[in-house]
Amino acid sequence: MKFAFRLLVLSICTFCLFNSCVKTTDQSVFKEFQMNCKDGMVRSGAIYIPQGIRSDDKLPVIYMGDGLVFKDSRFKSMMDSLIENRHIRPVIIACSYENKNQVSGYNIAYRNAEYAELIAKNDNTLAGLFDSHHSFFVNEFIPYIQKNAPVSKDPVDRIYFGTSNSADFGITLSLRDPGLIPEYWCYSPICSDISDYGMISEPTSYRICWGIREEVGNEDYFPNLIKDIRKRGGEVNSWVFNGGHDREWWKYWFSEELKRRFPYKN
Repeated sequence: MKFAFRLLVLSICTFCLFNSCVKTTDQSVFKEFQMNCKDGMVRSGAIYIPQGIRSDDKLPVIYMGDGLVFKDSRFKSMMDSLIENRHIRPVIIACSYENKNQVSGYNIAYRNAEYAELIAKNDNTLAGLFDSHHSFFVNEFIPYIQKNAPVSKDPVDRIYFGTSNSADFGITLSLRDPGLIPEYWCYSPICSDISDYGMISEPTSYRICWGIREEVGNEDYFPNLIKDIRKRGGEVNSWVFNGGHDREWWKYWFSEELKRRFPYKN
């Protein structure tokens, strides 16, 4: 009874905190929150809302798989600068925080099992972790943001952004849940294998990049992945940058994609 009461209190507090940040209009906010999930996990996340946004606005939203990157790599100051200097239109960032703790009995983190289907699919325990996280992201996280933040309900205004293993998760998500999110920015995916999937039933576009010094598989890995996505009906734009598996490069290309996708309009 005490445990159930604690979860109820946590849920109420989280809800209140989350909605209070939506009403802030004088400056941008980055508000962290927790969710009590159906699988018994308590998962963390955050939301970035630009300055001057009203509670009844309906903005585009970018769902960030490795949401701690936003916090750790100071994405907020970058977003503030891009918006305030009118390089881009306002956009909301919804961050799902990755779990970096190690899975008991395995030499991998929860993040790896929860994001990379290839790592998880041959082990019942790891496959359960992947499926549980996938269900959370689709059936709890996205609906929670849609309900409690000033974001558009139109799927065309949704983008997924992921790097490394969270890029792998984005690719799998696009194949498992066609129509949920029509646009995926997947930087440096490291272990995507989509050979078990068929055609993509809804229009889906991808922005995939990787560094020339990536140490992943063989030199054909990225070209073959892009070929496989296109073969299934996905529209892919890809490029190579002069670096490796590096957050600063990902941050740079994220800002460039924002300028392309959300140019400021007078």
